[in-house]
Amino acid sequence: MKRLIRGALKPPSRQSVAEWADEFATLPTTSAEPGRYRTSRVPYFKPVMEAFTDNRIQRVVVKSASQMGKSAALLNVLGRYAHLAPCPCMIIQPTLSDAMDFSKRRLSPFIRDTKAITNLFYEKEKSRDANQTILSKYFKGGSVVLVGANSPSGLASRPIKILLCDEVDRYPQSAGKEGDPIGLAEKRTSTYFDKKLGIFSTPTIKDASRIDVEYELGTQEEWRHQCPGCGSWQLLSFENMISDYAERKRKAGKIILMKSVRWACPSCGEVFEEVQIRNAAQKYIVQNPDAIQNGVRSFFVNGFASPWLTWSDIMKEWLTVRGDPMREMNVYNTRFGLSYEMPAELEEGQVADLLDYPAAIPDEVMILTAAVDVQKDRLEYAVYGWHAGGGYGIERGIVEGSPTEKNTWAELDTRLSLRATNAAGREYRIERTFVDSGFATEYVYAYCRSRMKQGRFAIKGYSRFGQPLIVKTGIIKEAGIYLVILNSDAGKDEVIAALQSGKILYGRDDQFLTRNFDENFFKQLSSERKVKTVSGYRWEKVNAHARNEALDMTVYALAALKSLMTGDADDFWEGLAKKKPPVRRQVVSKVLDY
Repeated sequence: MKRLIRGALKPPSRQSVAEWADEFATLPTTSAEPGRYRTSRVPYFKPVMEAFTDNRIQRVVVKSASQMGKSAALLNVLGRYAHLAPCPCMIIQPTLSDAMDFSKRRLSPFIRDTKAITNLFYEKEKSRDANQTILSKYFKGGSVVLVGANSPSGLASRPIKILLCDEVDRYPQSAGKEGDPIGLAEKRTSTYFDKKLGIFSTPTIKDASRIDVEYELGTQEEWRHQCPGCGSWQLLSFENMISDYAERKRKAGKIILMKSVRWACPSCGEVFEEVQIRNAAQKYIVQNPDAIQNGVRSFFVNGFASPWLTWSDIMKEWLTVRGDPMREMNVYNTRFGLSYEMPAELEEGQVADLLDYPAAIPDEVMILTAAVDVQKDRLEYAVYGWHAGGGYGIERGIVEGSPTEKNTWAELDTRLSLRATNAAGREYRIERTFVDSGFATEYVYAYCRSRMKQGRFAIKGYSRFGQPLIVKTGIIKEAGIYLVILNSDAGKDEVIAALQSGKILYGRDDQFLTRNFDENFFKQLSSERKVKTVSGYRWEKVNAHARNEALDMTVYALAALKSLMTGDADDFWEGLAKKKPPVRRQVVSKVLDY
């Protein structure tokens, strides 16, 4: 009885998450560095973890590059509370499948290998508890539930004390029809005076990034290094890196050969080697101290502080993609920890002048794709040639006639069966064609069903902020075809950026093809603008009467290329450079519920 009374009256442990992690946490064998967790290995996460046991703090925000040890810090928070202060916890992942994957690959191995909490969780085999599943795990005095941000039913019901939101920039803007997923889940913490909310993410798009907004509302603490020369505290940035490298041009793109990377202090100008800066003093510098009164601490750390990446690794990635808007965003987000500024609308006349080249296909081109836009009185099509650094407009044409007539589709067949050569005599055919099925749908389906072997697929486009260009693919059972669902807004981001930077060019050559890239075509390319909305942004017409077929077809042709690029992009282009034909894989992944 005395032991029970002492246990009931014992105050909660004051051991911080960082202290608990150093004493108890074990990284599973699936981790890059399995074994006992060491906070000294990732010192930038020690203040983050300590904030979760600071009575003044209720909201902890972490904006970071990828692969910085974020998931381990999140699991340490969960492990500490399960062990020392058991309570109901929740982890939100972008989707339900992400939640299941996180549970299998990260959470379950962590529980298994961290002996201090292994026995706290009820074993399914012993308890025979049907609720002890992949997405719900119970321990003595509490539980952890994993949900997807796209699942409103999982976000609203039982009370939660510890709420951990992972990769929030990939969350949908609304959980079904019930609004902001974080706001919906946060309501479940309202009954706890000592609740904790953790918000973690790599940023995505500037002016539409949730983690940017959360970071700005907090203390804005940057992980900085002290300059060995002048003693100033500086945030390491790619702008201040001095790279010594050689560049080699290849058909598949450019190869960067790094020799060395050094850092120049923006205050004193003195230059230092990587090892000198890694051994220098490091700490968070607060930019917005007043936010502490609101109980919000926010942290920022980029890839230059990672113990697993060298500066040469990061700068090699950056120099390889620099100037290519289609690939820059990935490095900005995952290495620099910064949101990427997407292009505004294309100004009329901004597209480069028409180029003359002596063959139907420029020598750089490695593969052709096409797009078809269906109108009530015609079919418009565009053929593009692609290489690792961009593309060329090869041909644009119009087939007059109703899409309900067989002759109209027969004429399109003739146009799309073109064979063309470059100056070296290499012959090309169109490897994949995407046909918009938004109008005359049953006729588009009938055509694509009979032309699958020619790589012609029906598509449907829609606008959804934050989703990739190719949203999903699958079979429509009743139609007997493959259907590809595209996020048109994501495609327009890439296309406009490529046009603005001269990565997509157009040519004329009447001897080989009638290209038809005229003034009207370029007006259509600049017919839309990007508009910020409550949920992010979207592309819309400059005016209601503007034609936009050219822009849509360019997006579809790019998407057709992306659908062929299974696996690593560099391997894809290297294979084409060796004149290997693309693997004609089916684009289907599952049966669509459409």
